[in-house]
Amino acid sequence: MKKIISILLVSVLLLSCTSLVACGGKAPESNKTTTASSTKTSAASGSGLTWNDMPLYSGAGQIQKGSWSIPPADESDYSKVEWRYYETNASLVTVSAFYKNQMPAKGWTEKGWMEVQEMHWGLYDKNNENDAAMVWINSQEGKTVIAMWRASK
Repeated sequence: MKKIISILLVSVLLLSCTSLVACGGKAPESNKTTTASSTKTSAASGSGLTWNDMPLYSGAGQIQKGSWSIPPADESDYSKVEWRYYETNASLVTVSAFYKNQMPAKGWTEKGWMEVQEMHWGLYDKNNENDAAMVWINSQEGKTVIAMWRASK
């Protein structure tokens, strides 16, 4: 349960950063190492974590990526986090069904899935909770945005 709460807290932080970027604001300066790119690509490789086990919806174009590393407060904390944002013309329901099916097929255990009107998201883990992932799918301005992050201890 503690790990789920930690994942949810990181998710809230990630969604807050997303809102900030979407509104044209800047993230506050901190001692965390953060990188971001706004180039459109379809590559799913990371700068420190593997993304080979994260499915990518066919035809989705990458619109942003980034990472940060923080010293863990204790051994149950995730210290490396990376995220990717993608965009597609496919429907929210179609993309959600893809991830609900493909994440377990790639070895991820679903820890929770939530659906509200224009947003669906799921939390996953693997390797005895040493790796965690979140898939967040949102419909906005005629596009479906896929935000994926993964974390490792």
